[in-house]
Amino acid sequence: MYVDVTSYLNSTYDSTLTDSTASSELGEDAFLQLLMAQLEWQDPLDPMDDTEMVAQLAQFSSLEALQEMTGQLDSMTELLTSQISMSAASYIGKEVEAAGSSLSKDGDSISTVTYTLGADSVNTYAYVFDTAGNIVASVELGEQTSGEHTFEWDGKDADGNEADDGQYAIAFLGETEDGESFYASAQVSGLVTSVYQEDGEVMLGLSDGRTVSLANVTKVVDTSLTASTDEE
Repeated sequence: MYVDVTSYLNSTYDSTLTDSTASSELGEDAFLQLLMAQLEWQDPLDPMDDTEMVAQLAQFSSLEALQEMTGQLDSMTELLTSQISMSAASYIGKEVEAAGSSLSKDGDSISTVTYTLGADSVNTYAYVFDTAGNIVASVELGEQTSGEHTFEWDGKDADGNEADDGQYAIAFLGETEDGESFYASAQVSGLVTSVYQEDGEVMLGLSDGRTVSLANVTKVVDTSLTASTDEE
């Protein structure tokens, strides 16, 4: 009885291609062993023709090239992330401004948030949320023009009581003369004290416990230069 291993060879190729744990060397060895077995056990009255042989060798070459390319891309990604992290280390000790909505409260020390209105607002509101997504406080800011504004929360909840220390989120809502509501973009700022990677993304740790993504940073201020200027 002759063994037809063509379909088995193809199925092995497919599973090897999708197996993320298979190494390049193992894939090559398995392919060559199966190919030799196919040649050894083929029906001499109906041998595998040259076209089929070339097709299977082409599959082998494609698999080898794909595995090599994947390894090179992984190495390049790791190297690029490492270089970005090393560059981001120069941000330590500097003030940064980044897109975000986080807010930190530690006693009387509360983060200042900058927000930008895309249009004039006849009624503007700031909403402070806790980590569970519940509204802690809503502040009416009144009529404001389009552009950049700053907001400082007084640390009080909706009942006028002192809110717990910790991390919060904030959102700003404007209202046009036509009664249409729109959200304002918010930016957070703080002093960078640490740099680390999280899920392949470079993060900056701020002095008040908040974190921002390096990709969201829009402004960097060297506080040492600012202090020198003030002293003069």
